[in-house]
Amino acid sequence: MRALPRYARVERTLKAGDRRFLDLLPGVARSPALARIAPDRERRKRLLEEARVLICGHRGYAFVDVEAPAIVLSEWYWRTGEPLDLYLDLLHELTHLRQREEGFDLWDERFSYVDRPTEVEAYAVAVEEGRRLGMTEEDVLGHLTNPWMSQAEVRRLLRHVDAFLGGGPLPNLAKAKNGAPFLVRHPWRCPRREESDAARQAGPRGVWTGRHRQARTRPNPELVPKVGSGRERRGRFP
Repeated sequence: MRALPRYARVERTLKAGDRRFLDLLPGVARSPALARIAPDRERRKRLLEEARVLICGHRGYAFVDVEAPAIVLSEWYWRTGEPLDLYLDLLHELTHLRQREEGFDLWDERFSYVDRPTEVEAYAVAVEEGRRLGMTEEDVLGHLTNPWMSQAEVRRLLRHVDAFLGGGPLPNLAKAKNGAPFLVRHPWRCPRREESDAARQAGPRGVWTGRHRQARTRPNPELVPKVGSGRERRGRFP
């Protein structure tokens, strides 16, 4: 994998807390992926200017707080995650912020995770950009793999992603636009300041926190990557 371009480099010298998305990715406006997330230039500019990221917590990875609305990014993952995965995951979550604006329920349990149109689109943004930056197909499968998905589900997700990138429709899009229940989920809550200091000393705990029913317990060990693979340093929630 070649070195990341400047627009894809995540700023990690900030203090944790409430930050602008542009504080973490100062050059992201030059990313080709932004045209996929928000094709309209003015809307894209507003999305970037208004997007917030709350950096907090010693577990998990990232999700969208639909009530705030804001991206919640684990401080542990922000400091230790693989640079490319972190960049792609932030693009993934930015896509969710735009989808929320459009009225989609990001936690819509009428669809399985890999058939949810919001997830397929967000993963497609990441996969397209990852390939542009030199990801192999093995890398792509690795990026899509998460402990709450079987390998069959990962491959089904990739089929959806490739179909969408090839000009096809998102799965279940029409139904997702109508009657969304607008569920609220918080995979983790940000600790109080004194707890946060202690947590940083202790290191990550309970990394695989759940985002929906099938992910609320620790995953099957066979699906969890071995230490050193790089995959234990990334993942996402909606």
